Amino acid sequence: MSSDDNRAPKAVRSIWPAVVLAGFSALMIFWSHSYGETARLVPVLVGWGMLALCIVDILSRLNLPFSQMLKDFWGADFRNREMKHNPAWKADIAQVLWVTGCVAGMLTIGILPSVPVFVMGYMAFHGGRRWLECVAAGAIVFGFVFVVFEVLLDYELYRGVLFDERGFSNW
Repeated sequence: MSSDDNRAPKAVRSIWPAVVLAGFSALMIFWSHSYGETARLVPVLVGWGMLALCIVDILSRLNLPFSQMLKDFWGADFRNREMKHNPAWKADIAQVLWVTGCVAGMLTIGILPSVPVFVMGYMAFHGGRRWLECVAAGAIVFGFVFVVFEVLLDYELYRGVLFDERGFSNW
């Protein structure tokens, strides 16, 4: 690695986040095969795409003969980092809590209402946007998810433990 790369913290340069994501991708691909033929399409597609990107990321971080070519092609070096600062743990934990809250909302009240609520809440409280913008974005997300899944794909999204008579069994 060049001296410019070494200015980035070791945690940023490490291959382990990419290895963990690759493992998560493989697990998602494996797990999605327990779903029906239609329901597994998106998780398999996302899993394979994420796995391919993880492999490119891992290979670009190793000192192999072609690693520099990958860094140059994909922009994977650390000389021009998108985020110039290292966020505090508090900020990282806040992001995990937002996602956990969204998943908890999907579990309890369903996917369709939880995703726009997540978008509106994140924009308002984390992004500091005006409520009018948040509501507009939430309405657009709701419309998009509803039209794509419920109308075009004729796929009923999970309604949540509170609104689905099968409760947890359909999760």
